[in-house]
Amino acid sequence: MLDFSSLKGFEPRQYQLDAATSVIEKGNTLVVMPTALGKTYVALLVLAKKLADNKNNRALFLAPTKPLASQQFNKIKETLELLDGDVCLLTGELSPEERIPLLENTRVICATPQAIENDVLAGRVNLNVFSLIVFDEVHRAVGDYSYSFIAQQATKVVPSPLLLGLTASPSSEREKIKEICNNIGAKNVFVRSETDADVQKYIQPVRVEWEFINLPTEIKEMRHDLEDILRETFREIKQLGFLQSAEVASVNKRDLLVMRSTIMPQLRSNPGGFRALSLQAKALSVMHALDVLDSQGLSSLHAFLTSILTREKPTKASRELAADFRLQKTIVKCENLIKQGVDHPKFSVLEAMVQHAVQSDQSVIIFAHYRDTVEKIVKMLNEKNLTAAALVGRALKNGSGMTQKKQLAVIEKFKDRQFRVLVCTSVGEEGLDLTTVDLVVFFEAVPSEIRLIQRRGRAGRTKSGKVVVLVAKGTKDEAFHWISRRKEKQMAHTLKTLPQLTIGEFEEDE
Repeated sequence: MLDFSSLKGFEPRQYQLDAATSVIEKGNTLVVMPTALGKTYVALLVLAKKLADNKNNRALFLAPTKPLASQQFNKIKETLELLDGDVCLLTGELSPEERIPLLENTRVICATPQAIENDVLAGRVNLNVFSLIVFDEVHRAVGDYSYSFIAQQATKVVPSPLLLGLTASPSSEREKIKEICNNIGAKNVFVRSETDADVQKYIQPVRVEWEFINLPTEIKEMRHDLEDILRETFREIKQLGFLQSAEVASVNKRDLLVMRSTIMPQLRSNPGGFRALSLQAKALSVMHALDVLDSQGLSSLHAFLTSILTREKPTKASRELAADFRLQKTIVKCENLIKQGVDHPKFSVLEAMVQHAVQSDQSVIIFAHYRDTVEKIVKMLNEKNLTAAALVGRALKNGSGMTQKKQLAVIEKFKDRQFRVLVCTSVGEEGLDLTTVDLVVFFEAVPSEIRLIQRRGRAGRTKSGKVVVLVAKGTKDEAFHWISRRKEKQMAHTLKTLPQLTIGEFEEDE
């Protein structure tokens, strides 16, 4: 039986105790629980046990974003009986010189994984000094993300720390769940779902609605012309042997980026390589134009398309686009519609939805893919006195965006209801404990079941909530809508087959 007497103001639920006991007894573990069931408290129970076992034990608590790392830092300070200076927050906003004494002396370090990866690579910290490493939102521990590097390095050191991964949404694919488990060396999986009897009374209902929006004829015509250009470009790339399909719905940006890495080594040997590279750049521009139209509206589309026409040093791809009559026609249509005050209908639907929510004394979170879209939505809502603020990350390349301090200030003001609407990029998706949210709106549909679940989890944390996904008919929104719903059902089925079993067992089960 775990001793939780050292925890302040917190009485564990039985399923949390069961999960923590499973981790202590079975070692490296993946814990999967729906949002708002207190996965963090499972980690805190394990952390309290580790610190109590040995006064020299130290722990590392990783979270993927600065706001979430800060939230977990505060949660640890509030919940565990620790001395001042025993817990710290460590992110890339601290210089290496500032991080070194924290890495050497602090018992519990809350950090972003990128900062710790850099410290490991620079030799500022050895992971064997930790007896426990927690990976919050561990579904990120795939590919070359920093979680994967840290976990793999941690399993190599002697003595190895206990590794604990937490997530509400591992994946719909068993192979990805296995990859996560392999990366964190997990031989134990502890799963709780919304249908389990011991958690049902703690689940708050969240109603999900899909708002299907008809596009005006003029916008449909613009989309048709841009898709025609894209289809022709794909056909030529296919003829050169670098695409399997020329169907617009079958190729995405990732495919084009991967294609570039395929083309580059063949530039000398394949006579069509240089042409394929130019076409790939052309296709990316047209794809981006379609994304801008769907997410940022006509004024942003007009600005992007005219920038293609006015580049000082145009590439062959941009010259071809600039000369295409369909692109020129699209620019003229944009100008005419802007003069008439017409924009993408999502904006007016969103405004009406937020207006109703605010008048009903509700708080709202809106998710949008692009920062420019976030800024446009915030500006639109504030012009209607709907008191909105943005929450965005900080770009690694140029440092634009919001610092950690600004992010935390915005979150606290939203919690204090100093404004009613928070408009976020993906930085607001994971883990943030925003208990007052009544309505969550997706400005665009997402193709990922993980992102769908993470965003939806911002509502229904302490009371029932509502989620609305805006779906523009005849666009990729519609495809994403069906993909994410199918994957979510698939994930629920996958998790039902993985209750409290070891990796070896579910490998045999396949």
